[in-house]
Amino acid sequence: MNKEEKLKKLETYLSKIDNYTHTIKILNYDLETACPEKGMDDDSDGIVTLQEMIFHITKSEEYISLVKDIHDSDFESLDPYEKTLIHTLYKSIRQEENIDEKTINEANELFSKAYMQWLKAKKEGDYKQFSPVLKSIYETQSKLLKLRYDYLEDDPYTTLFDDYEEGFTSQDLDNFFDDLEREIVPLYKKIRESKYTPRHDFLTRKVVVSKQEAFTDFLIKHNGFDFTRGSVSTTEHPFTEQFSFNDVRVTTKYMENNFISNMYSIIHEGGHALFGQNIPQEVFSKGLGEGVLSMGKHESVSRFYENIIGRSKAYIDSIYPEFLTLFKEELGDITADDFYQGVNYVDINNPLRTEADELTYSLHIIIRYRLERMIMSGKADFDTLNSEWNRLYKELLGIEVKNDKEGILQDVHWTGGFGYFPTYALGNALNCIYVKKLDKEINLEKTVREGRMDLILDWMKKNVFEKAPVMNTKEWIKEISGEEFSAKPYIEYLKAKFSALYHLD
Repeated sequence: MNKEEKLKKLETYLSKIDNYTHTIKILNYDLETACPEKGMDDDSDGIVTLQEMIFHITKSEEYISLVKDIHDSDFESLDPYEKTLIHTLYKSIRQEENIDEKTINEANELFSKAYMQWLKAKKEGDYKQFSPVLKSIYETQSKLLKLRYDYLEDDPYTTLFDDYEEGFTSQDLDNFFDDLEREIVPLYKKIRESKYTPRHDFLTRKVVVSKQEAFTDFLIKHNGFDFTRGSVSTTEHPFTEQFSFNDVRVTTKYMENNFISNMYSIIHEGGHALFGQNIPQEVFSKGLGEGVLSMGKHESVSRFYENIIGRSKAYIDSIYPEFLTLFKEELGDITADDFYQGVNYVDINNPLRTEADELTYSLHIIIRYRLERMIMSGKADFDTLNSEWNRLYKELLGIEVKNDKEGILQDVHWTGGFGYFPTYALGNALNCIYVKKLDKEINLEKTVREGRMDLILDWMKKNVFEKAPVMNTKEWIKEISGEEFSAKPYIEYLKAKFSALYHLD
């Protein structure tokens, strides 16, 4: 077979895998949005069955031989999307060549059922219910890692994190988080001791869900979301799922006494959706799928919209007329300046990552990262891990965690394994690098204040989205900005913004 014939044959396999994956995503989406409690086991069983079918395809001799043949014989003549596809498939084959069907089925079943067990434990605020599950997740993930060709016995976290950010090591992460802690913690302490407090009393006023839903539609449309290719639903823990090029689902959570929780959930998740709706169509037509976009890249975009834009004075000014129209009864006495101050208020007693302000957010991530490092090194005591969580919150944030629901059970992420959390902080740092170029070229503040979010989306398509599928994150940020990855621009941004907000100068 020539190259074109091989690629055509490979496409038949990938088409089947894509169909199974699409159905798995629908079942997962249902599981986390609309599925009744007693129906969750059925969704879970369906997911495991489809994962078995994918496993059989990727373990077939013909599929493996085909991918290896293209990789070894035709790689240099492939276009950039085809190279990314074959690199990804070949790497996956190598990683899974020692994993048998029984092992992967047991792992898939564990991860699928863990969500339901976490949901129950969180509802009842009882970590003891979930600790055996968490230990099993560690043991299973560790077992899978040890079967991989690229397993690093003295540094398993690097092996793990490579699945999220190829090219980043645990040493990169240690350096990055050490830099953040060294600079952010002293700034946070100054704020805790500051005599000035931004106005924020209105943040807990009751706002009925129907008005929040109207605000959701306004915000996500204002930022550029295409409702003909996406939708919005509700869930316990907001997320975004991309089923296909023309189907991106956003979820949020409404709380009557915390309207900005939904506001920033929808701006954040809407950022993920904007990335998904505007990546090159070749990602799908060439068989890659949106999974080729690393989470660090994805988080850089979602947190760019949520924080760099969404918490800026220019953005608050631009959406204030609609805010006042919708919430005049509840918040009519709040000025645009009050609103800006409130959405940037640093709540020194908040233990929740999802409700964290922009300054302390990465401190929440540092805690999770350090616990993950402890877990993956085999040093964690799962029976008392909630106590270690609470200790770190006291040490870094000065917060006394009241219960497990607000502590170690607050996040869903560990039901699917470890390694995801650092990408949030990487995303914060990445967008602070490329926003400098954006600002220079289109004047970010002026563009946002004028409500020209279309100009921002156009810039993002050309500079941020276009090459994201075919480069690793370090290459990608250098291509966009001409700079190497660093925490420095992020730290400078936080210092400037919060020193001004809290009158520290």
